[in-house]
Amino acid sequence: MQFTADRFDLSRLAGVLALTFGVLAFPQPAAAQQQPPSTATGSPQNQPPSVQRTEAEVERTVKRWRIGVQGGVGLDPEILDVGVHAAFGPIFSPNIEFRPVFELGAGEITTTLGINLDVLYMFPGASTDSRWFPYIGAGPNFGLSHRSLDVDSDNPIPDDDDDRNRFDFSDTDFNGGMNFIVGMRRPSGTFFEMKATAWGVSNIRLLVGFNF
Repeated sequence: MQFTADRFDLSRLAGVLALTFGVLAFPQPAAAQQQPPSTATGSPQNQPPSVQRTEAEVERTVKRWRIGVQGGVGLDPEILDVGVHAAFGPIFSPNIEFRPVFELGAGEITTTLGINLDVLYMFPGASTDSRWFPYIGAGPNFGLSHRSLDVDSDNPIPDDDDDRNRFDFSDTDFNGGMNFIVGMRRPSGTFFEMKATAWGVSNIRLLVGFNF
């Protein structure tokens, strides 16, 4: 009887060990199938340089608005022009920016005060490796112009009443016009542009500015 019981216990122990081995061994293929691949195709290290540059450009344009200053000269009438502006964009398209400008111009005779609602279009294809970004623009202009003195051909010496403060806009002409812009901008924020105003206070201005 003792021999039979030993054989029975050994057979039960062998069965338990075999069942335990099967439970531990067979789930391994399923777990291996659920394991994610070791190489992530979307990792930044595997992206081509062009995609990385595009992402950097998107991060740069995420900044939705900026402020800036500008200054230059007007050709006709001859004035010194200074202004401040805000830039909002991109709007409607990654290449479109809205830039309202407040500017003041002063010359020997003429003083101007203007508000410009310019819309700029940045040409596509530029990247972070580009040194300059070309753009064009247009927008309405609302201006006040004042002549500090009027010289009559028969009386070249102005009267004392005509010698007024050049920044006194109590006697002014209000004109509406249209701006046409062509310029170049650097990624650092510096820009150069030529702005021509048709109708209204007609003028051509050569400007340099900076976007903060």
